[in-house]
Amino acid sequence: MRQHLSRRAFSAAAALAGVAACARALPAIAAPADAIGLVSPPNPHVFPLLLAIARDPDLPVRLIPVAESREADALLQSGEASGMLAMSYIAAKKRIAGAVPDLRLYSLNFWRGFFQVAGEDVRSFADLRGKRVVVSGPIGSGRGGGGDIIFQAAVRRSGIDPASDLEVAYLPLAEGSAAVAAGEAAAITVPSPGSTGMVMRSQLARRPAMAAMARLRGVEVGESVPLAAHIDIQRIFAGFGSFPADQLPLGGIAVTERAIADAAVRGKLERIKSAYDQASSELTQNPGAHAEEVSALFQHFYAPLGAGGPPAMLLERSLSQGDLVYRADISIAQVREDLGAWLAELIGQTPDAGFFDA
Repeated sequence: MRQHLSRRAFSAAAALAGVAACARALPAIAAPADAIGLVSPPNPHVFPLLLAIARDPDLPVRLIPVAESREADALLQSGEASGMLAMSYIAAKKRIAGAVPDLRLYSLNFWRGFFQVAGEDVRSFADLRGKRVVVSGPIGSGRGGGGDIIFQAAVRRSGIDPASDLEVAYLPLAEGSAAVAAGEAAAITVPSPGSTGMVMRSQLARRPAMAAMARLRGVEVGESVPLAAHIDIQRIFAGFGSFPADQLPLGGIAVTERAIADAAVRGKLERIKSAYDQASSELTQNPGAHAEEVSALFQHFYAPLGAGGPPAMLLERSLSQGDLVYRADISIAQVREDLGAWLAELIGQTPDAGFFDA
């Protein structure tokens, strides 16, 4: 029988044994008995939730890790999950397509993270015309996922036809990043910390002493062609006046109307949202204090699915240099009009008003 530890027991063991080592060995961490389910694939929007869980062992949330967002549909339909952490446009697409017709956007928190990693001389999508470019998912191929949707829209906005002007390959992240590092593909769309890590590893590959130090801190360093992330996906979508400069309403918490209609569940959702908002701010403002714990918890929840999480050093770097940005100070109402227009550009249709009215 599989053993479970309470979150309080996990925190105590981590303090004694060291969080990173503990997370690799511990059994599943049990959520409180009154917890509600929240689904998330292994994407950057889960990091603040992991910190919130670590900070408050009694937080009434049970994280349900999945490999890809489509796996959330059945969990949300059945009520096993009350909501999910998702890209805003993925949540909108689920509602429009009828996969989860009562899914609503509850909060916006994930505001910066997508980059195109390519050779150092690549400055725009035009420089990639006629070349092989990779779109990846954290575990699967990424076809039709969050990275693919925003890549397709960014390429079109840049005046490039992805079907005729590029050779697009869909590969799992590990395989896709290896192809780019080896020079077998020209570029890859990947969110930070993945993008941050690829660029950093390419720099370390040319500095043996620094590479050795990085390996001691858990960062794998191998051979790599020189890489950079000059194509900032956020900047491509300029022109939405209510969005902060170089940021987009990439994602947050989406919940079902059934969950919101239940007063007890709604109260728990509000408590989770408040904890998530606070964790978003703390992680952004002081990544060095929390990166180790978040990295360890990510490994604990997602390693069984085959997702290799970011080492603490890499997560801290991505936050410190602004590649990864979370915000808790912008409401859906403040960006409602531009958000609808941006979603329509990405998925071809603006969701009905109910999607925005949490």
